[in-house]
Amino acid sequence: MAEPKYGHVLDRKSLGKADAKHIIKRCNDLKNQRENWDNLWEEVAHFVLPTKTGFLKARTKGDKRNEGIYDSTATTALENLASGLHGALTAPSGRWFHVRFRDEELNNNDEAVTWLEDCTDRIYKSLDESNFNSEVNELYLDLCCFGTAAMLVERSHKRSDDADTDNTINFRTVHLSEVTISEDFDGFVDTVYRKLKLTARQAVQLWGDKWDLGESIRTAMEQGKPDKEFEFIHAVYPRPDIPIVVEKMTPPQQRPFASVWVMVKDQKIIQDGGYYEFPWMVPRWSKLSGDVYGFSPALNARADIRTLNAAKQFEMRAWEKSIDPPTLSTYNGIIGDLRLDPGGLTYVRDVNGIKPFLSGSQWQVSQIKSGELIDNIMKAFHNDKLRLHEGPNMTATEVRARMELMQQILGPVVGRLQSEFLNPMISRIFLLMHRSNKFLPPPQSVIEYDSNLDIEYVSPLARAQRLEEVFAIERWFQQLGGMAQINPSVMDVVDFNKIGRLIAKRVGVPAEAMKSEEEIAREQKQRQQQQAAMQQQMMQQQGLEQAGQAADVAGAIDEVGPDQVGAVLQGLQQ
Repeated sequence: MAEPKYGHVLDRKSLGKADAKHIIKRCNDLKNQRENWDNLWEEVAHFVLPTKTGFLKARTKGDKRNEGIYDSTATTALENLASGLHGALTAPSGRWFHVRFRDEELNNNDEAVTWLEDCTDRIYKSLDESNFNSEVNELYLDLCCFGTAAMLVERSHKRSDDADTDNTINFRTVHLSEVTISEDFDGFVDTVYRKLKLTARQAVQLWGDKWDLGESIRTAMEQGKPDKEFEFIHAVYPRPDIPIVVEKMTPPQQRPFASVWVMVKDQKIIQDGGYYEFPWMVPRWSKLSGDVYGFSPALNARADIRTLNAAKQFEMRAWEKSIDPPTLSTYNGIIGDLRLDPGGLTYVRDVNGIKPFLSGSQWQVSQIKSGELIDNIMKAFHNDKLRLHEGPNMTATEVRARMELMQQILGPVVGRLQSEFLNPMISRIFLLMHRSNKFLPPPQSVIEYDSNLDIEYVSPLARAQRLEEVFAIERWFQQLGGMAQINPSVMDVVDFNKIGRLIAKRVGVPAEAMKSEEEIAREQKQRQQQQAAMQQQMMQQQGLEQAGQAADVAGAIDEVGPDQVGAVLQGLQQ
C-alpha cells in the first residue's frame, strides 16, 4: 500500500523543535484566518444542523439550539444525504473495499492472495469492534453541512503509536470549531491544530502521574476541584528532514509527524510525541483554488433554506390569523371584557357592532412557493439521486440509468472522498495493525516480491462508477450474437476468461470466489488430456471394428470360390 502523499513544512525554526508559545500563536493565527468561515458555519448550522452550532461563542450544554427554526426540510435532507453516503460508501452491512497487490503476478498467487484476504478480514473485524460506524456518520453530517470534516484515527486511550500496545482502534469525529488546518504545497492537509477543554481529572487520567501537567492542574487537584476545565492544544504537523517511511520502532520524537500537547494557561508542553503517518482525515466536499476549507450542499442551498424558513414563519402567522382572527368592534360597543373562549358570554350594546376581522391573507400562495423551495433544497442535497430503488417494479434499464445519473452527480465528490478520507484512513488502519502484529506473518512470496498494495472499493456507489465497462461488454455481446448467426468465427475475438475476471472485478466479486490462473491452466490441461484419451480410445475402437470386418471378409472368401468374392464384399457392405 502506497504511503499517503504528504509534503514537509520547511520552517525549521518554528516547527523543527516543539515550542509552546509558538504553537499557541500559530493556532490563534490559523483560527483568525478562518473568521469568515466561522460566520458562515454558524449560520448554516443554525438552520441545518443545530446541534453543531458554537463557532462564534461557547454554548451552554443542554441549551435550546433550534429557536427561530420553522421548517425541518434542510435538516431532513442533510440526514438523508449523510445516511445515503454511509450506505453507498461505507455500508456496515457488507464489504465496501478490498486490498489488492499492485502487481498482478501476486494477485494470481494463491498463497499471497490468501494472506491478504486474511488481513482484510481482520481489518473488517477491527472496524466492527470499534466505534467507526457511529463516528463516520457524524463525519458525513459535518461534511454535507459545512463542506469540511475532521476525524482522528488512533489507538484507544493512547496518544502515541507504541508498537507493543494491543488496544482497539478509536475513531473520533471532532467538532469543526475545535480544529484549524493547513495545507502543503500539493494541496493535502498535513497540519491540524486542535484546541479543546479537559478537566483536571481527565488530564490526569490521560497522562497519569509520570507527566508534569503544570502548576494549574496540580493546584486544582490539591484544592479538590477535579472538574475545573483547562484549555489544551494538540498540534500535529510534519517534522522537517524526516522521511515519511521510518523503521517500526522509531522513537516518537523522530517520527515523521509531531504530536505535541500544550497546556495553554501555563504555556507548557505536556507531551512531545509523534506519529508514523498523519492521523487526521480531513475530507472536503468541494474546494475552490486557494481555499483551505470546503463548500457543502448546505452552503450552496443557504439562500433557499433561509427563504423557506422565513416563508414558513409568515405562513404560520397567516394560519393564526385565519384560525383565530382579530375582532372589530365599535367604540364602547363592548360592555365588560371580550370573551373568546368556548361558551364565553360578551355583553355588547349593538350585536352588529362586533365582528371578526378578515385579513385576506392568502397562505395557499406561500404553500405553493414553499413547495418549489423544498424541491430546490432536496436537489441541492442530492436526495433525488440517492434513491436507487423507488419500487419493486423498476426494470434493469431504469436501475442502470439511475446509477449512471448518480455517478455523474456524485462522481467528483466520491473521488475526493477516496483521496482525502478513505485511502489515508485504510492505510492508517493497515499500518497500525501491522505494527501491532495483528496480521499473520506474510508468506515468503510477498516478502521477496515487496509489492505495494492498492485499495479497491466495492461499495454500491463505487461499483456504479465502474459499471459502464460491464454495460459496454453486454452491448458488445448482443452485437456479436447477431453477427455470429452469419459467421460463427466472429466469436473467436472474445477472450472469455479475461472478460469473466473483468466483470467479476467491476461488480465486486471477492478474489477468493474465482479460480487462479494456475488452477484454470491445470484444469484446461486435464480436459485436453481427457479429450485426447477419449479420441485415442475411439480410434482404437474403430481399429478393432475394422480388423473384425477384415476377418469376416477373409473367412467368407475362404468359403466361396474366386468368382464369388465380389458378391461377398458387396453383401458385407450392405
